[in-house]
Amino acid sequence: MKYSILVFFKFKELTKEQEERAKSEWEKMVKEMPPEVKMISVNDHAWGTTYNGFMILEADNFDAYVKFWKWFKDKVRWYVDHTQTVIGLKRE
Repeated sequence: MKYSILVFFKFKELTKEQEERAKSEWEKMVKEMPPEVKMISVNDHAWGTTYNGFMILEADNFDAYVKFWKWFKDKVRWYVDHTQTVIGLKRE
């Protein structure tokens, strides 16, 4: 059984310098992602919503996702204003 996770995100207003810092930290974080959670895609724009974009993740077990989520939120909290998460079980 795999979990599919759809995470909508909304950025805080950032200065140009903060945007550059966020981009640099994002690239570093992606390289450090735990192997139990796979990032399928990161998508700019979420037309039809108030979000700036969304990402799609997969995890083999829910505990790995919960552990990842705390790690992830601690890294992006300073520039991500709000998230909305939808979790489902992937059909095999």
